[in-house]
Amino acid sequence: MRRVVYDPLKCTACKTCELQCSVAHSRSKDLLAAIFESPPPLPRLSVAWTPAVNVPVKCAHCETAPCLLGCPVGAIRRDRGCDAVLIDEERCIGCFSCVLLCPYGAVRLSFDRKRAYKCDGCADRISSEGLEPACASSCPTGALAWREVEEVARERTALTAVRDAAALARGGELAAGEGSPLGTILKMREEMARG
Repeated sequence: MRRVVYDPLKCTACKTCELQCSVAHSRSKDLLAAIFESPPPLPRLSVAWTPAVNVPVKCAHCETAPCLLGCPVGAIRRDRGCDAVLIDEERCIGCFSCVLLCPYGAVRLSFDRKRAYKCDGCADRISSEGLEPACASSCPTGALAWREVEEVARERTALTAVRDAAALARGGELAAGEGSPLGTILKMREEMARG
């Protein structure tokens, strides 16, 4: 299964993903023409800045989506074909239960503030045009990428193993008077257990 995955350490907050998402969801699908559309097309993700990293925040299309479960009129559904949680903006009554229930803050208010909207996973681009989602295909640093989830998990497992092995090796290289990182962690756990 492919998903848009992100690496916040690569994100420069250039907001290219937001711009391309807006264009992909515009009526014209053209940057210059989209600027003059009314209402203007809105991005379905946003780059949040923190002191340490920039984080592209978008819908995770949760398996048990709180927004879907909380919608009183059934305006939110899961499309099993593309495995995305979608909002039918025509059925939305603007109660914004989904906005309140989303743990990621990925559901937003429409331009006229009467409907909810969110990332649709670029379902149309993927199924009919065979393209990647707009945010992933446009990211210049690779912070957002269209990847197999299992592949990403294997890479992260390998990185964890390398990091742990390096910490253990460093612990063995420290002088006798200094404690190893592993020793420090174990000592902290022991002290915490004692209260």
